[in-house]
Amino acid sequence: MTVGRASRAAHALVAACAATGVVLHYLVVLGHDGEVAVRSVRFLSYFTILTNMLVAVTAVGIAMGRGRLAVLAGRPSWRAAVTLDILVVALVYHLLLRDVTLPGAVGWTANALVHQVVPTAWTASWFAFPSHGAIDRTAPWRWLLYPLGFALWTLLHGAVGGWYPYPFMDAGRLGYPTALANMLGIGALFLALGYALRWVDGRLEIPRSEASSRRPG
Repeated sequence: MTVGRASRAAHALVAACAATGVVLHYLVVLGHDGEVAVRSVRFLSYFTILTNMLVAVTAVGIAMGRGRLAVLAGRPSWRAAVTLDILVVALVYHLLLRDVTLPGAVGWTANALVHQVVPTAWTASWFAFPSHGAIDRTAPWRWLLYPLGFALWTLLHGAVGGWYPYPFMDAGRLGYPTALANMLGIGALFLALGYALRWVDGRLEIPRSEASSRRPG
């Protein structure tokens, strides 16, 4: 099997895991009390869910191997950014949220997929398959736009509805100074890890001649 075919197969599996985790998580949410519309909006207000959806779409693009989505998904900067986001999902969960669980076997499976299986599988695929390199020095700062947008949405949504997806972002309970300080700390994690991934990505870059010989014919 060529590297290209192996990459497409691996990313198809990653996409399936991410999509399954998101769907199972939503099924658990549908079993809760309250209006479906409200529960759905809150479901889509979790960074974990949004990022697993991002992984699924990106992995589908790489698995397709052609088309506009494949071109975007295969860019080194995009792949590294997605790796950063899903790694932060795993790190924050295991450091701050590991006691948060979902009920039942379906909930356990969903939780394991979105917080453990998908981050591990995507990161392994990022390491194993090209393309790498050509990420400029300012890229980690641009990668902050997604978590920054999420933080702004969380603060706005929380101010209006009084609901926050994560306890460390709960400005209503903690107060804005503490909540903002927590967000700033996680932002620093994003930036530091982003530059670390950029460095690793540069080390994973292979010579163009070798890359050409590894492309599927």
